Amino acid sequence: MAGLLYHALGVGAPAMAADNTDVQDMRRAIQELMAKNRELSERLSVLEAGQKAGESRRRPPAPANRAAADEGAITKAAPKPRETHADTDRAPPAAATAGGNRLEQRVTDLELARTAQESAVRSIIQDSFAKTGSKINEFVTLGGAIEVVGGRSSDFTGTTKDKIFLNTAELDLEVKISDWVLGTLMLNYNDGSNALFPSNSGANLGIDRITVDKANVLIGDVQRFPIYVKAGRDVLPFGTSTGVHRSDVLSIDNPLTVEIFETRANTVGIGFALPTPAPAPPPAPFTAPTVRPLVINPLVSAAAGYLGYTPPPYRPKPAVPWTPPVEAPPFYGSLYAYDANVVENVNRRFSGSLNGRLGFQTRGTCGSSYNELKDSYFCPWAIDVSVDYLGSVFDSKFLQEGYSLFLPAIGKAPGMAASMKLSFGPFLLVTEWNGAIKAARFVDNSGRPVSIMPAAWAVSLAYQFDWNPWLDVIGSRGNYIAASYSRSHDMAGVISTAGITGTPVRVGSAPESRMTLTAAEWVTEGTRIIVEYSLAWDYATNKGGTGRQANGIFVALTYVW
Repeated sequence: MAGLLYHALGVGAPAMAADNTDVQDMRRAIQELMAKNRELSERLSVLEAGQKAGESRRRPPAPANRAAADEGAITKAAPKPRETHADTDRAPPAAATAGGNRLEQRVTDLELARTAQESAVRSIIQDSFAKTGSKINEFVTLGGAIEVVGGRSSDFTGTTKDKIFLNTAELDLEVKISDWVLGTLMLNYNDGSNALFPSNSGANLGIDRITVDKANVLIGDVQRFPIYVKAGRDVLPFGTSTGVHRSDVLSIDNPLTVEIFETRANTVGIGFALPTPAPAPPPAPFTAPTVRPLVINPLVSAAAGYLGYTPPPYRPKPAVPWTPPVEAPPFYGSLYAYDANVVENVNRRFSGSLNGRLGFQTRGTCGSSYNELKDSYFCPWAIDVSVDYLGSVFDSKFLQEGYSLFLPAIGKAPGMAASMKLSFGPFLLVTEWNGAIKAARFVDNSGRPVSIMPAAWAVSLAYQFDWNPWLDVIGSRGNYIAASYSRSHDMAGVISTAGITGTPVRVGSAPESRMTLTAAEWVTEGTRIIVEYSLAWDYATNKGGTGRQANGIFVALTYVW
């Protein structure tokens, strides 16, 4: 009918041609608008269907014919255009446009609500996993670390190398079936070479291997009974070394005390901690302020925003309640017998392979609450001092490998160690001395008589940024800087002709001194970036060294779980 009317008007009234052109434009506009409305109605139906279950608890269900109702409302608001009057024909598009804007705003609101709902669901799931921890099941806890290091370094031969290497690949398992027994297993990757400042002038060939760093069983609970028994493969308590690099030091490169005297062996023994705390409920958890990353994380976020990235709407992750550590007994100690007969032609009794430790630890808040110590540089404080004994310092991993040919002649060289860890406010100070208390005498392969007492000392200082009193371990969150200086004694090395070629080489040598400067940031939870500069000095030529320096700059990416 509209076509016939339009034909009649076109033939009988040429003067209305301009108005008819406007009518055609408006008809096309209305058709495009109706098509857009149908598309929005379809999107609206999909969104409302997805939210029907959640919205039914908060408001009455939406009508099933919502799309048709909206389209009918638009049609009612926009009456069919009349072809006889131009002003009347221009009114419907305005009403239809208003209805379309309302519908489009409704769809946009629903899309934002759906995005927020999905973010909230993801946050709830993440919170659930965070509360359960990294447990495989109710008995087994999984942990570990991966660290990749890249940089440029020189050694004592004057050779400079660029290198990327896997510094740490560690997998930790703790099995606790009962309250009185704990099993620990730690697997570690080792490339068989010292990538940082190789001190041997011979071939530095590495063989990839997976080693068992720890595999032991501990029976006891010092919170309820003062004595415990421990057996298996473990790192012997001698100085600050524990066999877990990320717990020992805050740098990429170890102090010389750890590198030279870390001792790992199969052992069995007993330990104690006194006095046993009185039975009490565990400390109540509470929400502590977070330590924020201050450099890399904010810079990346700012750069992303500058490039136009807008993060989707999400509900902020609630803070995980923090449980204060249980107060440990102040006096502790241990006595172990270990197997030192792992080198050919070495046969020692257990009485000559003993390892012991006596220690004292305590902490305080200077008589104030944590809320009153937010700006303090001295409190809260904690101190841990210990004195250790080792059957022979040549049982350490480093000295055993370097002096393996001479161990039958050396016999044993008992050693002592003294260490202190002191934290006060945002600072951490670690001091240590390790060394032999009896000289080792033998003749090296060059015919030179040797009499040495290997020893080393180290001092390390760290500062935590954005610190708060609730941070229990300095360097475990946010940003920190650290400096370390260590020095060795009688570690210039000796001449050995071991090997396929029988060529004399310098073995068992370590730098005379080493300094490291470290800056690091935990950019996200469990992810750390470290930048470090290292400088090492070799022994003088008259002491058997090269008299040269070795330096390097490294960047490490560490992921801990």
